[in-house]
Parts: sequence; structure tokens; C-alpha cells
Amino acid sequence: MPSTYDCPQLQTVNQARNSSESLTRRHVLTALGTALTGTLAGCSELSSKEYENLQEHPVYIDPNVELSIPDTMQIVDAPKDANLIVIPDTPDIAAPQAIEWLKQKRVIALLGGEAWSTWLSWVETDAYEETFEHPDMVGERLPDSRLVITWPTPAAALTAQYRLESEPSDSDILTALDNTIEDIRPRTTESTDLRQ
Repeated sequence: MPSTYDCPQLQTVNQARNSSESLTRRHVLTALGTALTGTLAGCSELSSKEYENLQEHPVYIDPNVELSIPDTMQIVDAPKDANLIVIPDTPDIAAPQAIEWLKQKRVIALLGGEAWSTWLSWVETDAYEETFEHPDMVGERLPDSRLVITWPTPAAALTAQYRLESEPSDSDILTALDNTIEDIRPRTTESTDLRQ
């Protein structure tokens, strides 16, 4: 069940790393380099969800991510063929590869307890700084977030964060991904292809 929106202040990368402020509601941060944050409540059966937004985009799921998906979703074998890339929180890729995916206008989802730390490690790279107009601005961390989804804008890569159980259901993960795709599409393109 979605919660209400408000707008916290922007932070620098160092402030974001050191922040311990408790955020309890879903946030949409509308300024440069801000983050969309959210929480999921409840649990739905996988078969009862259609995930209409996810159905519109090819998705790559890293082999190290355990996620059962409905047959209605288009799963691809390589990140280069995907609009949405789902990887573990400590991925077996270097930061420049992740930044390259963002430059290609792909959406990246990091799943696990170290997702935010991994995201910040990408933000602190030269590759990130050279790619975005305002690389020093990030959103506030949602405590205990276990899913971080990021997508590019000219100013910075924005993020959505979700609190999930330590072993979240497939439905919780897919609902978060589907909701984020729905939320970001109006801010990226009117096309169903997020990479155009």
C-alpha cells in the first residue's frame, strides 16, 4: 500500500554516507540528484499480479539473484538487451560497467542489504562524475533499504529505495520494480522504451 509523499532536503555524497536520519514514509524527491524512496507493505501472491509496467520492458536478472517471475515478463540473457537490469547488492561488476549501463539509459536494481553502499561506491567514481552534471548530489538513505533502483537523468542518476524483509517474497520485489518503472517513466520519456 503506497504511503504519502514529501520532499526531504538534498545531501552531498558524504552526508548521504554518514546520514542516520530515520525516514518512515515514501519520498519523492523532485530536485536535482534526489531520490524516490518507498516502503512496501503486505504481500501479494505472484499469480495475482500482472506487473503491467514490467511487461513492457525486457529484463535481465543476474544468475545470483533468486527471483521467480511470471511468464508474461520478457526475460533476456544479457544486460545489453535489457531496459531493466536486476543484480545482487554486491555485484560481480566494476563500477564503470554500471555507469555505462546508466549512460545507455538502462534502469539498474540492486537487491540486498548492501545495495545502498554499493550505489554510493558507484557515485564516488570518476566515471560517475564525468557522466552527470551534478554528481555530488544524492538523496537521503532510507534506513534498512534492501532494494535500490537507479535510473539516469542529465543531472544525476536518481534512485528509489525500498525496505524489504531479509528474505523478501518475489511479489514484494516485483511490485517494487513495477511501481518504480511506472513512477519514473513520466520523468524520462513518454515512450514505453525507457532507453529512447
